[in-house]
Amino acid sequence: MELSFPGLSFLTSLIPLKFDTDGYTTSFQPAAGSASGLEYILVLTNIQVKLFGLGSIQGVSLFHSITLPEKFKAPEIYDGSQDLSGKRVLILMFNGWGDMILIQPALRAFYEKAKSSAAPPRITLGCNWVHNFPYPGVLFVHDVRPNIMTLKELREFDLLINLIPVNHQRSKHKSMKDLCLEIMKLNGKDQETFLPSITPDTARVARFKPVLEQIKEDSGKKLLCVNWKSRFLHKNAQPSLFFEVVKELSKEYQAVLFKDAEPAKIMQQEIDADDCPVMNLSYLINDYHDTIAALSLMDAFVSVDTGIVHAAGALGVPGVALFGPFPPATHVSDYPSVTGFRAEYEGKACSGPCLETHRGCAEVNYSQDAVSPCFQAITPENVVGVFEGLFAV
Repeated sequence: MELSFPGLSFLTSLIPLKFDTDGYTTSFQPAAGSASGLEYILVLTNIQVKLFGLGSIQGVSLFHSITLPEKFKAPEIYDGSQDLSGKRVLILMFNGWGDMILIQPALRAFYEKAKSSAAPPRITLGCNWVHNFPYPGVLFVHDVRPNIMTLKELREFDLLINLIPVNHQRSKHKSMKDLCLEIMKLNGKDQETFLPSITPDTARVARFKPVLEQIKEDSGKKLLCVNWKSRFLHKNAQPSLFFEVVKELSKEYQAVLFKDAEPAKIMQQEIDADDCPVMNLSYLINDYHDTIAALSLMDAFVSVDTGIVHAAGALGVPGVALFGPFPPATHVSDYPSVTGFRAEYEGKACSGPCLETHRGCAEVNYSQDAVSPCFQAITPENVVGVFEGLFAV
C-alpha cells in the first residue's frame, strides 16, 4: 500500500539525529547494516522539515509517501465523520506555551463531543511542551509526547489530527482556538463552550507564598507582575513605557518580574539603568510551572502579548495585555480578567495589526536587532487609564 498524510513527511537517515523538545531529547538512530523496520522511519510535518533544515542535511532522505505492506494499519485522518468512542487519537501541534493555553477549550470540546459514548477517546498530544505542559492531569488529555515520532509509534493510533499549520496561520478575525475548532470539525455551536483554565501546583504555590507575602507586608502594597519582553523582538515594548507605568502605580503596587534566566539578565540591566522600582524575582523560577504558581499569587499584571498573559488569564488574574502585531480580540477575548489594548501604529511601511511575528517588523526592514516601533503609539497614560478602569467601582 502507498501511505501518505497531508502535511506530513517521512524521513530516513544514515546519521544519528537528535531533536530537543522542552528539555526532552528524541534520539533517532539509523538502521544498522541491512536492518529495516518502522522504527527506522520518522514521521514529522513539512513545517518541521523546513524549520530544522532537514532537506539540506547530507544522509537524510525525505519522502511524501512510502510503500508498506497491505496489512499495515495506518491511522485515519480525522474528518469529523468517524466515531470517536474509545479511539486512540493523536493530535500534532507546534505551539507556543501561551498558545497551548489559548487552544485548551478546543481540545476539551473535542473530547466532550464523545465523552458520553460508551468509551471516551484517548487523546495524545504530540507537542513541543512536554515537561512544561501547562495543564497536566486534565481528563481530556490522556498523554503528552514529543511531536516527532517513528512510524512504529504512529501506528499505535486510530485517528490523526494535524494542528501544526495553525501556528503559521494568521487572521484578524479568528483566534488560534477558532482555527483549531475548524480543523477538528467543531463549529462551536453543537457542543459546550469552555474558557481556558489552569491550576497551579500547590507545593510550588506554598514555596512562593512566604516570599511574596513578606514583600507585601514590607511594602504595604499589592503585587503587580510586569513584563515587557516576548520571545519575539517584534512583540517587545520599550522598557521606558513600562517603567513609567510602574512609577505611576507605585503608590498602590509593588512591581515584580518573573522571566527566564537570559531575558531576566537583560531586563535587570534595563531596570538598573532607569533605577526603576521593579523587583526581579526571576531567580525563583525554574520552569513554567513555577511561573504559573507565582502568577497565581499576583494581584494584577501588565504585560506584552506573551505566555504570561495567557497564564494570568486562565488563572483569573486581572490585568492589561499590550498588543502590537496582533488584535487583542483574537488572543484574549476568552479571558474575562484580561483587557487587551492595541497599539494604533501607523508607519511608512506598516499599518498595524500586521499579523507578523517570525520575520519581525516591516518598519525596521525586518531587522532582528531593532525593536519594533509599534508600542511608541502607546503612552503610559493609556496603560494606566485602562488598568485603573479594571478596578473602577
